[in-house]
Amino acid sequence: MNDVKKPKRFIAGAVCPRCSEMDKLVMYVDEQQRQVRECVSCGYQDVMTDGGPEELTTRVNQPRAGEKPLSHEDEVQVVNILDTNPGANRKDH
Repeated sequence: MNDVKKPKRFIAGAVCPRCSEMDKLVMYVDEQQRQVRECVSCGYQDVMTDGGPEELTTRVNQPRAGEKPLSHEDEVQVVNILDTNPGANRKDH
């Protein structure tokens, strides 16, 4: 196995979720090859997952039972605009 230890690296501008201190979080890979972030100020630790953070369930991102969608929540349709005569306005030839 590779015995070379990877260094802990500070995450610039990151704020600790527990103590709210800025620039106190480090990121490193532990013995089980998991990415870990840790606060050097309060000791907070969490393991980063491959899928990224999950979106929290809130009243804003859930459908409302029995209500119609609002106008800005309608399905989006893509429209392609085609130029039928693309060279008509060119002046370089």
